[in-house]
Amino acid sequence: MRSRRTDAARNGGPVIILDPPPPSQSRLANFAKKRRIKKQRRRSSAKVLIAVVALTCGLFVGITTNLLRENGAAGGADGAADGDEVVSANPAAAAEGRAPMGSIVYGAKSKGDDTARLVKEAIQAGFRHIATGGFHNEYNEPGVGAGWKESGVPRQELYLQTLFLSNTVNGYATQNCLLDDGSCPPSPELSIEDQVHLSIKSSLYNLQTDYLDALLFHNFRAKLQPYEETIRAWRVLETYVDKGVVRHLGVVSVHDKEYLTKLHTERIKPAIIQNRFHSNRGYDIDLRPLFKEYGYANQLFWILTGSAGGKVRNDAVVKRIAERMGVSPQVLLYSFTMELGGTPLIGTKSVAHMREDVAALVTKKLEWKRYDLTQVAERLNKKLLPLWMY
Repeated sequence: MRSRRTDAARNGGPVIILDPPPPSQSRLANFAKKRRIKKQRRRSSAKVLIAVVALTCGLFVGITTNLLRENGAAGGADGAADGDEVVSANPAAAAEGRAPMGSIVYGAKSKGDDTARLVKEAIQAGFRHIATGGFHNEYNEPGVGAGWKESGVPRQELYLQTLFLSNTVNGYATQNCLLDDGSCPPSPELSIEDQVHLSIKSSLYNLQTDYLDALLFHNFRAKLQPYEETIRAWRVLETYVDKGVVRHLGVVSVHDKEYLTKLHTERIKPAIIQNRFHSNRGYDIDLRPLFKEYGYANQLFWILTGSAGGKVRNDAVVKRIAERMGVSPQVLLYSFTMELGGTPLIGTKSVAHMREDVAALVTKKLEWKRYDLTQVAERLNKKLLPLWMY
């Protein structure tokens, strides 16, 4: 309360303390209105802050997911039998628009007229990375296109990889050239540059897609094409990467460090090196540090059919390790190559084996003990160990 002086008080009389008059209804209404406005402002500020935080977190998660996927983080799915609904194995891939490389690859080589069915079954079993070849006598590239189309899995969740072969390479054939524009069969006089153009055009047509996830320059076994020819083709391949028609480039059957070092100086570097896993190439033990340094995905073929498969499939120690881990010796060997940093190409025609491979190598990877890795390596080459064990 405050004091008010009456006329009497100002003339020396007593000071009378009076209660202030009650506030008018209009003042009370104004006060309440101001409080409501302040509360509304505070609530609005809180909503804005929450929205900003949510947006920031969403962007962070999205960016992190993309980075992980572009660096090869792979996902898998349980297999689906014929007639079952195929569930998306990787919903994030659909939002991103492009699938990552797989941690395992289904190889469509030598599948002939069964290619479409086997590719469909592999995809429904959980494989997402499919490797085929264009002008190659042991691949049915159109069959791969038909197979993925019948699988029920969207294109953006699949990683489709094919090959470019020069017409001078062993294995070159034109049975997959089905274009009806007069370019098939191709003239043997085509330049290496025009061969690349035709090969890509044909692969896009066969695979029923408007982009290729990977295209590998093929060498026959360890017989390298002349480096000058490789570079002429590589320059054309780079233009397709620039246009977004091809995502990743790679090479096949290169065990030469100098060759790889030179190729790595090109504007667009190889992302994949596909080599056979064989003792007569030393299992690329000396090249593995280079693969890691350059960030190559090291795809491996002939794992079961080459020297390694024969040495370990019937080995008693390997069988005991496989039994303890609950898998076959074949799956154990695939897993061993993954521990080395490799990506196994798997060409089984058995749906049961496809599902076993996905379950043990993708869905729930095997957990290795150091001693077991050493035991398997000793059956092949005692130096064939993961780099972290050196």
